[in-house]
Amino acid sequence: MTAYVGSGPYCYASTLATVAGRGWPAAVVETLTGSAFGYQLFDGLPYFDPAGWDPDLGVDQALELLGWTSERRTYDDGETAYGELGELAADGPVFAGPLELGLLLHQPGSDRPLGADHFVTVLAADAEGVLMHDPEGFPYAWLPKDAFIAAWASPVAYCVGRFPLRTAVRPAADVGTDAALAASLPRAAAWAAAPENAAGLRELAARAAAGLDDETTTVLADFSLRLAGRRRVDAAVALRPLDATLAGHLDRQARLLGRAQYAAVQREPAHLAGLFEQVADVHDELAGHLAPLAGRPA
Repeated sequence: MTAYVGSGPYCYASTLATVAGRGWPAAVVETLTGSAFGYQLFDGLPYFDPAGWDPDLGVDQALELLGWTSERRTYDDGETAYGELGELAADGPVFAGPLELGLLLHQPGSDRPLGADHFVTVLAADAEGVLMHDPEGFPYAWLPKDAFIAAWASPVAYCVGRFPLRTAVRPAADVGTDAALAASLPRAAAWAAAPENAAGLRELAARAAAGLDDETTTVLADFSLRLAGRRRVDAAVALRPLDATLAGHLDRQARLLGRAQYAAVQREPAHLAGLFEQVADVHDELAGHLAPLAGRPA
């Protein structure tokens, strides 16, 4: 297998690595979140992360495996939230999000809510606006105060509370990435074990064969397939020294999902359905391989 080096939608992993300041590769952080080990429908749309998983749970898991802690805060109103954000940022970078990607107006074409989440590292927040590192490819981006608050206030389906941020991101034990990856395998086994993962993939294959609606096809083509492939190839590379068989399963899924990108863009339903069936079959093999680790202490 060949590692992928390039851009990709790793917003929370990149933001966590930026805030921690320890040089963690975003690919390793993403692997530690457990996102590569399943499939689910969320709000009726296909995402190739495990049943019941969401980014907040994933960030919690990655921090725990790395021996770090954080304090997650939410607020009832934007002015209070923004005031505290400025105070916290004066002491160091702040993990902010999820925010509504479509309302981050420094990004070209972002002029309306898309229902897409995003995370940024806030470096400063004053009466004029916010200075931030946006992992979408915008270092030292700036956004007026009211625009930032609007993006921060917009509801994200999985998010508990409004105006979420994480502060006090610091080591308790500082485990290190190699040990954290080893400890992540029982968590991966637990995520992969849910029967909804493979069943959902086969249901998606059946829907693809019958013809997907435009919204589902757009989500697949613009976002979820490329993210799914990236997660799996990164997890394969990160975990290969620990478990070559597991890495092989992940790499096979990544290759199938990479092929599915073309089929989704070109709207080839039979091709897409066949690829999703194969991804489901490989998931069954992956989950079976990991099953002996399920329930073991991390």
